[in-house]
Amino acid sequence: MNRDALRERALEYLATLQRQAESHYGRRLGRIEVRFDLPGQGAGQARFAPGAAPLIRLNEALLEAHGEHFIQCTVPHELAHVVTHRIHGAAARPHGPEWREVMELFGAEPSRCHNFETLPATTRTLRRFSYRCGCRTHLLTSIRHNRIGTGTRYYCRQCGERLIRDTAP
Repeated sequence: MNRDALRERALEYLATLQRQAESHYGRRLGRIEVRFDLPGQGAGQARFAPGAAPLIRLNEALLEAHGEHFIQCTVPHELAHVVTHRIHGAAARPHGPEWREVMELFGAEPSRCHNFETLPATTRTLRRFSYRCGCRTHLLTSIRHNRIGTGTRYYCRQCGERLIRDTAP
């Protein structure tokens, strides 16, 4: 199957499962946004923001690599998060008993992680930045470096001093 056919198949399966959940729980779940934009090694992700439709992000590279198996495993997994959130609220644990109940309703294996083989190219290499404290130099990833730029502070675990960007060459 080509990329477009796989996307369409995933969306059809999601709609089928959504109707099944709505029938079982006697409630409409409403619109669910689906994007095929998840990078890296994660197969899928369910996101919730106040006032917005739930968002399911799927890894298109893994969808293409694993096709129907990906659809049968990942789509129910992520939709189960949405159903759990809508029926039981935000307090329900992400892979707790309510989520497992929804997975069983869908006839899917209630496992927490996927077992798809991921290609090394799907991981990103993070750039490192040099920071210093009172006792040594620390290498922070670009993620922490960017967080410092937005006001997050990091401290050395040994001396307790705040980490400062090392501008020395």
